[in-house]
Amino acid sequence: MVAAPDDSDDMIQYALKGTLKNLIDWGHEYLRTLSGKIGKAYDVRVEKGESTDDLIVLVDVIVPRFINHNEEPEAVDLMMETESLSKLGAYCNERNYDRVCRYLCSCSQYAADTEEMI
Repeated sequence: MVAAPDDSDDMIQYALKGTLKNLIDWGHEYLRTLSGKIGKAYDVRVEKGESTDDLIVLVDVIVPRFINHNEEPEAVDLMMETESLSKLGAYCNERNYDRVCRYLCSCSQYAADTEEMI
């Protein structure tokens, strides 16, 4: 068995062809690896001007699983990588908002200034 190259999106294509309902049953490590692949594929597609709608569908399936299993940092990272952080409020509740806010505050140190983006 030969491992796929790092830039391969086979994992994403298999996830999209399968039933998204059962995607979370594949396990924690699979979802973490898939979310990393989604982040890379999202960047490539944005650079090429291609649609990212199918990737966002996967994000919408993975993020609730991460949030419900106390993996807020992974959920926030995936949402930041796919520019869907605006949806984060829907997943916050009194149980997890403190962890989410602390993680966002710690990430803010690494965010680019608007002056750097010009």
